[in-house]
Amino acid sequence: MSVYKPKGKPHYHYDFQFKGRRYYGSTGCSSLRAAEAYERRERHAAANPETRRPTITVNEAASLYQDHVELLPSWPTIRYMLAELVDGLGPSKLLSEVTDRDLQIYFAKRRDARSNATVNREIENARSMWRRAHRTKYDVGEMPDWALLLLKVPKKPPRELQQVEEDKLMLALRNDVVDVVDFMLKSGWRRAEVLGLRWEDLNLPAKSAITRIKGGDFVSRPLTTALVEIIARQPQADTKEGKPFVFTYVCQKSRGKRRKDKRYPLTPTALRKPWAAALATAKVDSFRLHDLRHTRGTRIVRATGSLAAAKEALKHKRIETTLRYAHVLDDDVRNALEQSEIKTPPVSQRKQSRRRR
Repeated sequence: MSVYKPKGKPHYHYDFQFKGRRYYGSTGCSSLRAAEAYERRERHAAANPETRRPTITVNEAASLYQDHVELLPSWPTIRYMLAELVDGLGPSKLLSEVTDRDLQIYFAKRRDARSNATVNREIENARSMWRRAHRTKYDVGEMPDWALLLLKVPKKPPRELQQVEEDKLMLALRNDVVDVVDFMLKSGWRRAEVLGLRWEDLNLPAKSAITRIKGGDFVSRPLTTALVEIIARQPQADTKEGKPFVFTYVCQKSRGKRRKDKRYPLTPTALRKPWAAALATAKVDSFRLHDLRHTRGTRIVRATGSLAAAKEALKHKRIETTLRYAHVLDDDVRNALEQSEIKTPPVSQRKQSRRRR
C-alpha cells in the first residue's frame, strides 16, 4: 500500500516507485481520502516532471508576497500579520504541507482577544499570500478552503460619533493630536492617508491634495475651507528628509533617538495612547479611530441623501461598500410609509363635500 500512517504520527505518508526511483514522504494530511489525493498528485508529477512546480516554504512565500505589497499604505499592518503567520505555521514548513486543519488551529488561536472581523482580515491576507505563490508557479499543494475558514461577522450599522460625544472627545484630546483627529473626522480619509500626507502633496490655493488610497492608487482630494485651515496651522518638524509630513506630535518621553518636547512625524503607534486616553476621559465607548471615517460617511448621506456622493468622498471602489450607510435613509422610508397610511375619504363623501359648497 503506497499510502499509510506511521505509528504515532498524525499524518499519512506515501511511498511508491516510478521507473526505478523511489518517491516518499509525508502528505501532511490526516484523512485517508486527502492523503490518497496527495499521493495521486505526486505520481502525476513523477510521470510528468516538466509540469512539477518548485516547492516554497511559508517564510519564502511571505517574502515573495512582501515584494508585491510592501509599497502599499497598509504595509505596516500586512507586515505584522505576515510575521505572525510565519511564526505560527513555522518558517521552514512547505506551503504544500500546510493543511486546512493547520490553518483552522492557527486562526482559532488568533481569535483570543481579537474580533472575528480582525481575524478575517488575517485570513484574507494569508489567502493573498497563497495565491501569489500559486500564480508565481510554486507548488502550494491543494488550495485551502478559505471560505470555510472565514468567521461569521454580524452586520450592523457603522458606529457614528454623536455631537455631544464629539465635543467631549475634542476637549479631551491632547493639544498636539487634536487637529489630526479633527481632520480625520472632517475629511473621512483613512488613517494612512492622513498620517502620510506631505506638504508636497498639497495645493492649498486650489484647495486640493494628492493622496495614496487603499490599494496603492493615487487620487486627487478636494479640501474644504475647514480642512485648509487645519493644515495651515500645523507646525513643521525637521527630519532627515527635511519637513515632509503635515501632521506631527510632541514627544512626551525621551526614548532612543527621540527627545522629549521635540516634534516628530505622527505615527499610528504615537497616536494610539493619546487617543485611548481621550476616549476614556470623554467616556466615549465602543468607538474606534476608523469610526471617524464612518461618521463622516453617515453625515454625508444624511445631509445629501446621496450614496453616490458618499462613495466618491470616501473613495470606495464598490457601491456595495457604501451601502452600509443606507440606514441613514430610514427617515425617508419612514416618512414614505407614514404618507402611504394617510387615508383618502371615500368617493361618496368627496361628492357630498363638493355639493355642500
